[in-house]
Amino acid sequence: MSEGKRPGGLTALAVINFVFGGFGILGSVGLLAVMAFLNAAAKSGENQEASEAQQEMAKAWEQVGIGFFYAMLIFGAVSAILLIVSGIGYLQQKKFLGRTLGNAYAIVSIVSSLVMGVMVSSQAGGGFNIGTIIGLVYPVLTLALLNGTFKEDFTR
Repeated sequence: MSEGKRPGGLTALAVINFVFGGFGILGSVGLLAVMAFLNAAAKSGENQEASEAQQEMAKAWEQVGIGFFYAMLIFGAVSAILLIVSGIGYLQQKKFLGRTLGNAYAIVSIVSSLVMGVMVSSQAGGGFNIGTIIGLVYPVLTLALLNGTFKEDFTR
């Protein structure tokens, strides 16, 4: 492709990255709110007067562990940031910002989807279900497009 002429598909990929990155940031903020709520429920569940629902929530919080929620938060935030920054790189057709960080996003997202699919029980909404499959489609598509169709378009 000639210098300065960005393919429409690469622009579309950038827009999709921005949308998914925005949703990822919102999801990370939402997860942070859930973590704060569960922490408060766990603390109130220690009281003798706590309701039965609060005591059950406290038990669930202890079983899953705070480390798991922090790992989910970190993976989600890193994926969202990589999506947004790589989207900027796609628009500017930069090798590092676009292609390298786009590949990094895809790898982080695939690994986190597989780990979450294995670690989270199906009762808690985890396991290999339709959500896991959808979570794997875009990163695999990104890898294929960046290393195939648009490989030569990153010139700067």
